[in-house]
Amino acid sequence: MNLKTIRVFWKDFLILMKDRGTYINLFVLPIMFSVVLTFALGGVFGGGANKSPVKIPVVASSSSATSIVTGLEKIPGVKWQKDTQSRAKSLVQAGKVVGAVLVSNNGRTIQFYEDPDELTDARLVLGEINSYMAAQTLGTRQSALVHAAASSDSVQFKRDLSAIMATPATQVVPRQADRSNKSIQPTASEQYIPGFTVAFLFFIASTIAQYMFMERERGTLRRLLTSPVRRYSILLGKLLPNIIIGFGQVAVIFAVGRLLFHMHLGNLPALFLVSCAAVAAANGFGLMITALSKTQAQATGLATLFVFTLATLAGCYVPLFLMPGFMQNVAMAIPQGWAMSAYQDIIIKGANVVQVLPNIAVLCGFAIAFFLVGLSRFRFDT
Repeated sequence: MNLKTIRVFWKDFLILMKDRGTYINLFVLPIMFSVVLTFALGGVFGGGANKSPVKIPVVASSSSATSIVTGLEKIPGVKWQKDTQSRAKSLVQAGKVVGAVLVSNNGRTIQFYEDPDELTDARLVLGEINSYMAAQTLGTRQSALVHAAASSDSVQFKRDLSAIMATPATQVVPRQADRSNKSIQPTASEQYIPGFTVAFLFFIASTIAQYMFMERERGTLRRLLTSPVRRYSILLGKLLPNIIIGFGQVAVIFAVGRLLFHMHLGNLPALFLVSCAAVAAANGFGLMITALSKTQAQATGLATLFVFTLATLAGCYVPLFLMPGFMQNVAMAIPQGWAMSAYQDIIIKGANVVQVLPNIAVLCGFAIAFFLVGLSRFRFDT
């Protein structure tokens, strides 16, 4: 990169920074759409790998009931909160909790008050409670049996009991599943934050076309040809501000997702490399559209048409798993589809750099192809 290229870059960068339309189109709009749709459709998606504990009100007033609750608090994934019976039932009826546990004063009866609209989660909690109570009952019976054996005079009975009690229990060894091999549905933020990032990242094609045609009509590009600078160096200087803006788009939108919706970002090196490849593909796409168009209006129209159509096919607006099979195949034939797939693999499935290398390679391939077409067809004068 020579000094002339740097000067071209700096001039265009200052022009872009003064254009308020750039901020609105490339920053305000994607953030606005992402935030609004995430809030609006958060309850519809309900996917992801949410590890927040389930809140269950528990009513226990006597000492016997309280001792049972002390044991129930050991159940993982459930956050018990002591409450009154009337309030516990009202929380279930209002749909704010999936169920409530009502323990009788003598501790012999446990009533699970469940929300009929949340039976799946409610029955999971009920199953955990039943498992715990069954284990407690078995332990109590074993203790009583041991006590009865101790008071018995039968030597053989004691031997048989000792053999039974010495039999080791079956151990369950936990093993964490590889999230990258699981099919996990995205939450609203995990769908729309990367979705609108990819969609509006390629919308920079309109910005590239606008400024390229403006420079061409003013004769600036033709005058640059008189300087001892290669054509590709001039175009690189023109594209560098848009490349920087592209990185800014990705950083700002993902920062909003992290700060506002606590979205998990996953492997940051993988996220950075995918963003590099996606930004390169988006700028190459913009250069190609500009080179193949005869007027600014035509370039803007083509960019808008392709950007929104391809973003829809890539699953940026509607989750890909909801689309027909042939449309899912189409998504893997366009750069937006590979970028969207890589972002969601990193965010949702915990993929690392190695696992998204195919996506990065394909995006780089698209970028090279777009740049080659753009460089070969670009006209510096009208």
